[in-house]
Amino acid sequence: MPAALYSGLLRQAQDLHAAGMKAYGLLLGDPADPRFPYSATDVVIFDPRRNRRNDPAFQPAFHAQGSYFRRYDDAGFVADPTDLFEAWRAAEDAGLEPVAPFHVHRRQPCNFSSIDFRLHNPAFRWHLIISLRDPRQPAIQPFAVTKGWDDFGIDETDALESSELAYRGPEVRPLQLALSADPGTIERVA
Repeated sequence: MPAALYSGLLRQAQDLHAAGMKAYGLLLGDPADPRFPYSATDVVIFDPRRNRRNDPAFQPAFHAQGSYFRRYDDAGFVADPTDLFEAWRAAEDAGLEPVAPFHVHRRQPCNFSSIDFRLHNPAFRWHLIISLRDPRQPAIQPFAVTKGWDDFGIDETDALESSELAYRGPEVRPLQLALSADPGTIERVA
């Protein structure tokens, strides 16, 4: 990942966090890059004021993930469909493709949680987590994620607790984040 992209993403996430909002978006990559899809050259951050997590259609499913999600109404993010469409169109217009989602943990460590696994889109091979639990010492970790569509989604009938805790299955592994002066890569760790 280019150092400038990393710095800009972190700065925007910190600014949103300081304003009491959660950052969520997509990392974009150049499909001609030999490191694709493990390279990011740009980012789209969705407008956190349009987070639909608390809409009546979605809130019960988040509340069913445990007391943490009932206590914090900013725990979770559902992108507005218009924002998704515009992000996809902007990426295509730039000759780029979405390569990974990213999101911020405002209070949680830099783990890939059980709910993160359930909500991770299987079309993406990796996911970037930014923890601003301590905003002065942010933590950023990419994760490789392997899953099928049968593992996708949450539901208001889940009746779970502690979904914010780290996912322990073999389908999720940490990746090494490599920064460069030019378009870089997220490298796999064996």
